[in-house]
Amino acid sequence: MAVRLLRPLSCHRCQRNFDSFDRLHEHKKRHTATFGRWQNKLVPTQLFFGSLLQKSFSQNNQTVCVRSDIKEKPYQCTYCQKRFTRNDNLKVHIRTHTKEKPYQCTYCPRRFAQNGSLTIHTRTHTKEKPFQCEYCHKWFVCSSSLNLHMRRLHNQEKPYQCKYCQKSFVCSSYLQKHIRSHTQKEPYRCEYCEKQFTKKCVLQVHIRTHTMEKPYQCEYCYREFTQNSNLKAHIQRTHTNERPYQCEYCPKRFVRRGEMKWHIRSQTQEKPYQCEYCKKQFTKKCSLQMHIRTHTMEKLYQCEYCYKFFSQNGNLKIHIRTHTKERPYQCEYCQKRFIASNDLKKHIRTHTKEKPYECEYCQKRFANTGSLKSHVNTHTKEKFTLISSVNIDKKALLELLI
Repeated sequence: MAVRLLRPLSCHRCQRNFDSFDRLHEHKKRHTATFGRWQNKLVPTQLFFGSLLQKSFSQNNQTVCVRSDIKEKPYQCTYCQKRFTRNDNLKVHIRTHTKEKPYQCTYCPRRFAQNGSLTIHTRTHTKEKPFQCEYCHKWFVCSSSLNLHMRRLHNQEKPYQCKYCQKSFVCSSYLQKHIRSHTQKEPYRCEYCEKQFTKKCVLQVHIRTHTMEKPYQCEYCYREFTQNSNLKAHIQRTHTNERPYQCEYCPKRFVRRGEMKWHIRSQTQEKPYQCEYCKKQFTKKCSLQMHIRTHTMEKLYQCEYCYKFFSQNGNLKIHIRTHTKERPYQCEYCQKRFIASNDLKKHIRTHTKEKPYECEYCQKRFANTGSLKSHVNTHTKEKFTLISSVNIDKKALLELLI
């Protein structure tokens, strides 16, 4: 039985704190372990994970090894036969089979399988960020986020490499998700509609389209969101006006990195996503997914008021506002309110006189795509009239118009 102490015990090698003698003793084995010729050197991770990559296990300039006998894993899962070095690790693993979540958040109804996950989640409510970057002094909720930040921005370290395409990643979880793009494996299935996903986080967000759960609330206007990234983007776009990402081709700035990437593709004409049905190409993956539903006629999203179905969740949200009379988007010039952000953008151009859409034939500019299309038709109609007057057959006419 572990003896609990009021004052934590510290490891003399790495200064890590422990609340029991048993855990401190177990931890010390990691420092004193020997692996023959591998001691205090780069240890091939194939010994642990079956990978050919090499990884240096170091902490505070001290080489850290794992358990003295690699094969010593006395605790076995009765569901999948996976083995563990410690009994408490086995207990946590078993919860992935039983779906048991004994730790509940005191701020919201969410529950967790591990106490550590609850602690990290609670900080999203308390706004506590105890981990600071030594280079740029940015604060983080958990140490893993800090480590990722260090690798991505400061160290430029990408130790995890894909065996299919040699692409490298900053953490193993990113690599695992990427590998599924090669293997087409989708291990995460929705319990409501049986749809499958390659990433657990994407499944969690998808489930909220069924449960209508919105766990993230804006501290300024109390609007709720299904994703933390959407909340951050909302705060930057609506309240703080912060736009940290700038296009390398023009002075335009963006709230999200993804928005900047999409914008850059509009400049470079890059369209990496292709429809398997009609070969049409798209700059965004989500645009491709929405387009594919025009072929499959799939409509996943249903209105709770009139039971009408929609192919896109965004269209459902806009439709629901016709029932609730909600108009969340307000013009900063005249205070007029709108159901959809796109309607607000079009309206603002009546104040700013901005005309971002240009005709490819005469360079005339327009405030919206509808006006541009109507104008382009006047050019194609002229071309059709001209061709008709010189008696060209229909086949040649179609080829010329295309």
